[in-house]
Amino acid sequence: MTGYGKGESENEKFKVTTFIRSVNGKVLDISLRSNMNLIGIEPNLKKRIKDYLKRGNVNVVVEIKPKTTDYALDTTRLRESIKTLKSLTKELDLHVSDDAILNIVWRYAERLEEELDPELEKIVEASLDEALMDLVKSRKEEGENLKRDIEQRLSKIQMLFEKILETKDKVYENIKSKVLEKAQGLNLSDRDPLVLNEITFLLSKMDIEEEITRFKSHISKAWNLINSDEEVGKKLDFILQEMHREINTLGNKLPDLSEYVVEIKTEIDRLKQQAANVE
Repeated sequence: MTGYGKGESENEKFKVTTFIRSVNGKVLDISLRSNMNLIGIEPNLKKRIKDYLKRGNVNVVVEIKPKTTDYALDTTRLRESIKTLKSLTKELDLHVSDDAILNIVWRYAERLEEELDPELEKIVEASLDEALMDLVKSRKEEGENLKRDIEQRLSKIQMLFEKILETKDKVYENIKSKVLEKAQGLNLSDRDPLVLNEITFLLSKMDIEEEITRFKSHISKAWNLINSDEEVGKKLDFILQEMHREINTLGNKLPDLSEYVVEIKTEIDRLKQQAANVE
């Protein structure tokens, strides 16, 4: 599911702000970026994320702001960069102001730490945890909206399926009437073995009782799943595939019901798109 979260934490030396955005995805894919080197604690941060999330493309940005200039900047590198750039502009006969030179070299003068000190690591984790809780809250709100939409579509499928159950016997009667009408044209009795065999053959080819039984079972499973505490997304997608298979077979056997079959398949396809959004 999509969602957004933000968390902040700080101590005397640093302020850490973490931003998390998640979009739909069948698996959990985590991208972690920061303005400082987090390689040493990245596995731990990803583990914390996995404790909260199971699916989705998750982008995490950790912004670390030192509260002291000495820590934030490598002043030696800053001086050397300014000297080098001034020398280069003079050599190339370029007219660049001191302010422009400072803006250029400033971004390259941030101090790179090979290892985070334990205090900074703690507030990075605290900021991440707060952002994750905010994200989960956001995703929960979307999840409730998704559930309502899924329930509405399942209800519509059930209504259309009831129409099929109400109409199928009329279709069978129409088939019988057409065979009997044809038999009358050939001067055959409605009790003639040829006529009875033809009716039996046609009705057996169009028998959809197995598909009806399985489709009912799939609808029941879908309702039970979305009202359970289980992970819904992947299981619902599988149930919807089975529903699509059964209704497709049913439509092939009884083309006269295609009006309802097409609408049901459309709703199933829409539900499959929603299932990809659900964890």
